[in-house]
Amino acid sequence: METSIWSAVLDHICLETSSPHAMRSFYRDALGMQETELAGSSWLLEGPERRLVLTKGISKKLTFSSFRVADGDKMILLRKHIEAEGYTVIEKSNAFFKQGAFELTDPDGNIICFGVGASVAKKLGGVGGRLQHVVVASARLDLMVNFYGRVLGFLPSDYVVKEDGQIAAAFYRSNPEHHSFAVFAAAKNAFDHIAFETPSWNHIRDWADRLAEFDISIWWGPGRHGAGNNLFFMVLDPDGNKIEFSAELEHMDINHPVRHWPHDRRTLNLWGNAWMRDGE
Repeated sequence: METSIWSAVLDHICLETSSPHAMRSFYRDALGMQETELAGSSWLLEGPERRLVLTKGISKKLTFSSFRVADGDKMILLRKHIEAEGYTVIEKSNAFFKQGAFELTDPDGNIICFGVGASVAKKLGGVGGRLQHVVVASARLDLMVNFYGRVLGFLPSDYVVKEDGQIAAAFYRSNPEHHSFAVFAAAKNAFDHIAFETPSWNHIRDWADRLAEFDISIWWGPGRHGAGNNLFFMVLDPDGNKIEFSAELEHMDINHPVRHWPHDRRTLNLWGNAWMRDGE
């Protein structure tokens, strides 16, 4: 199988917040990320292989997601593929990407940026947990599935399917990891969660212990997802955004066929209770 998005990785995201002080404190202190003030009421938070931008605005809103493409040749091929599908891309300057980065908007209005890394990431200390995937909720899942699979060339790893045959969730990979993006059916469009992939189960424990020091309770988990087979738990940041800590996410090669899972509790959590999103 050929796809010009292989092997892209999620590089950074931008979240809006109406409570910048509380959010900056959470990511800086509890998640061990260094803070740098940016222009326009925005802040960069960075940790080992993880970074995000917070900007003052509406809480629980994903401003954009940025994926780092392997090299310039892949960028050219990806842009040509997207434009051949009838979509317009906009060149966009990005501090973390080389010249030539571009963005476009998915059917729900989410902005996705693509670029080649501008420099080697800073080596930062702290508990391991790299930014690994982003998930959104959609009231128009059929359009989103078509966009991410056909227009962008993400590869479907798993579909969660309802009894009537309708897709309830779609997990997509842009590299060997099971998913770097996913979309769930919901009553309305929304940001769903981001995930930090840790090096091992022991790091899951270390993160839980660290968050406990800040009196941050686990919101869901610990458990093991069916789709992806990863160990996980989730917490809420001060705005109520869901933050996942994961380990042992399944790997698939580029030719691995898509799988289908039933829409039930065990698909979401083999170990116990499940978070069933509104509208699934």
